[in-house]
Amino acid sequence: MRIGIPSKSQVAEWRRRTFQVLTGDVVARWGAGPSPPLEWAKSVRHLTDLLCKPVPPPLWWTLKTAYSGSVETRMDPTSYYFDGMNRPGPDDPPVVYFQLGLGGWGHFQLYGQKPHQITAGKAFFILVPSRHRYYLPADSPGWTFAWFGIHNPWLVARITKQVVARGPLVDVAPDSALAASVLRLLGGVIKKDFRDRFEVELALFEFVLAYERWAEQGQDGFDAGQRLLDETRSSVLAALPRTVSVADLANHEGVSRKHFSFLFRERTGLTPAHFATQVRVHEAARMLIETRMPLKMIASACGFANANHFSKVFRRLQHLSPDSYRRTMR
Repeated sequence: MRIGIPSKSQVAEWRRRTFQVLTGDVVARWGAGPSPPLEWAKSVRHLTDLLCKPVPPPLWWTLKTAYSGSVETRMDPTSYYFDGMNRPGPDDPPVVYFQLGLGGWGHFQLYGQKPHQITAGKAFFILVPSRHRYYLPADSPGWTFAWFGIHNPWLVARITKQVVARGPLVDVAPDSALAASVLRLLGGVIKKDFRDRFEVELALFEFVLAYERWAEQGQDGFDAGQRLLDETRSSVLAALPRTVSVADLANHEGVSRKHFSFLFRERTGLTPAHFATQVRVHEAARMLIETRMPLKMIASACGFANANHFSKVFRRLQHLSPDSYRRTMR
């Protein structure tokens, strides 16, 4: 299908497919599949509520004037694997897909490189065709994600330029302008509340601008964000077995708790409390591999209330129990 001159039958087929992805068996439902983290739960609930009554596309909703997308939950590793060199067809124009993790995790991998785990708030661009693959690994608890495809050749070229320069991976903070733009497109593709194709084009353009702004800010703020991560990691480890509060971290920076939390998320895409927990879990993982200390002692050394609490948090972040992790990694 060439985007410049699609036939009536091709337009009808594309419109049918864009609605079909909103009604299939893999469409995300609230309470099914892996639970989203707290910071994404409200957005996931909103989208899954909308998916209960998706709206068919209007007559002007075509490959040339609109876009496709959905929110899915994948639980079967044998049925979810895509290779970027296996599509599209020889007559299809280039297309860009954007995929955002919302719960659980899956893998995105460029040919010849290690796979990246895509959890909630992590996203990637898919240039089609290109040498990449994305899939649900056998050890994943499942993967809920949102995606949409952009076909406008001007926007595809603009996104491609950024992706080639920066790479395909994107961090999306839940309260960022980029997240707001992504959620607007996802809501729009489900409920078709755009007045016309011009409003669709504006929403797509705003997404590209939000991405470009994120890319520019990320380039300027990389050193500051990395410094903040390094300093926070050092503070958390130095305080063990005592846990460091966000207020303590803010005092170290000489700012209020609220301002520190804002800066931390703005510069790193993470909340300080979540990152501090990650640091303690990673330290516990090191001890599981390098020592023979029992779980109770490791939990205490890493600032967890008890072994049960430690096991619960460890499983949530590492997707394995501490015992299983120790057996697997040693």
